[in-house]
Amino acid sequence: MLLTELEGKKLALLGAGREGKAVRSVLAEQLPDLAVDIICEQHPSEKESLLRLPADHLQVGPLAQARLEDYDILIKSPGISPYRNEVKTAIEAGVELTSGTNLWFAQYPQENTICITGTKGKSTTSAILSHLLRALGKSTELAGNIGIPLMEQWGQHVDHWVVEMSSFQAADFNGQADIAVLVSLFAEHLDWHGSEQRYIDDKLNLLHQSSVAVVNAADPRLLQLTADLPERVLFNHPQGWQQRAGDIWHADTLVRKSQHLPLRGHHNAANLCAALTVIDLLGLDAKDSLRALPDFVNLPHRLQSLGCIDSLEWINDSIATTPAAVVAAVGAMPATRPLVLLLGGYDRGVDWQLFIDFMRVEFDQHGRYPVHAVLGLPDNGDRIIKELTANGIELAGGLKATTSLKQAVATAKALVTGEAIVLLSPGAPSFSEFENFEQRGEMFRHYAGFKD
Repeated sequence: MLLTELEGKKLALLGAGREGKAVRSVLAEQLPDLAVDIICEQHPSEKESLLRLPADHLQVGPLAQARLEDYDILIKSPGISPYRNEVKTAIEAGVELTSGTNLWFAQYPQENTICITGTKGKSTTSAILSHLLRALGKSTELAGNIGIPLMEQWGQHVDHWVVEMSSFQAADFNGQADIAVLVSLFAEHLDWHGSEQRYIDDKLNLLHQSSVAVVNAADPRLLQLTADLPERVLFNHPQGWQQRAGDIWHADTLVRKSQHLPLRGHHNAANLCAALTVIDLLGLDAKDSLRALPDFVNLPHRLQSLGCIDSLEWINDSIATTPAAVVAAVGAMPATRPLVLLLGGYDRGVDWQLFIDFMRVEFDQHGRYPVHAVLGLPDNGDRIIKELTANGIELAGGLKATTSLKQAVATAKALVTGEAIVLLSPGAPSFSEFENFEQRGEMFRHYAGFKD
């Protein structure tokens, strides 16, 4: 849908976060006479920046009271699920639904786009890819779910756009990506999507809307789910870029040892392989791009080492919101130092059996558990601790539920002496105690004792 198709329409903007503000800004610039109704379920913090015309109207309250079916077009923010009854009713009544992402793609079909998605790893892969492309002399913009809406980049033209896409954005994506990348896939955001199958279908929608799909060959289920794609390229495959025990290989050639990589963990080595595969597809020299790898700085809250205080290394992995992400984080830690794991958060009723099985396997193989102690955070930390205990998991430092992140950090300091690691990898959203994972990570840093 082009912007010109919005003229003369009764239009509502659903949501007033950063993307909603960016959409309204572009509309004000490109269609200065178009009035917009802005519908928010919570009162926006910057009302004045939203209302661009005297005829603009702000409505705050439940979507059920907004009569969405009375509009011609709804432009939704990513957090608004198209599967909500209010939105489905509007669509059934003939209302057109679009988004800032779709508007941008419709306006700029000639731009070279690489869209990256995955349950985990999409932000890191996007950041690494844009860093390496710039090192090769290509003008590159990083945008999307990483925190920079495409609509904020309206009017810009570069060699390559690296666009991180969440499942929320992929669900109703109707543009055309030159390359789409799927780095991982496991259950997440089921409250938004409604079911695991719909979550999978929504992620795969991005790949079906692309000229070439790049897929992680290390996941047999992904191979099966993407087998019908007409143009599929694999990474983590013996004939291409792959990680072996954390080292980077291209086919049978060892390219970079794990100790020379800027990121911890086999999963991050795989993310790098995805980026290198894309660079090859673009006809550029992927091996040459690796000269810029030492300059790459990891994104905050993603296995981010905050530094050491009194021999304790503090690692912030607040972005981890699933048990699978916790398994990856623990697996990335060195076995030479005791590890205290802080996990738990907003309780979505997620099954933690994957993490419990991981603990069992580690004990069976190595005669030890992968962590010295587990400290549970509200709300579901207590439940996880009870499940670990019920499954016979016993740790040298214990399994303890805490009442807050602050108490958990203080407890961690008392549990270990000498060289050790305290890892915040919650495996759950932050909503029970914090506004978002960024605030949770910053408070972890503050409680640990690091100065601002």
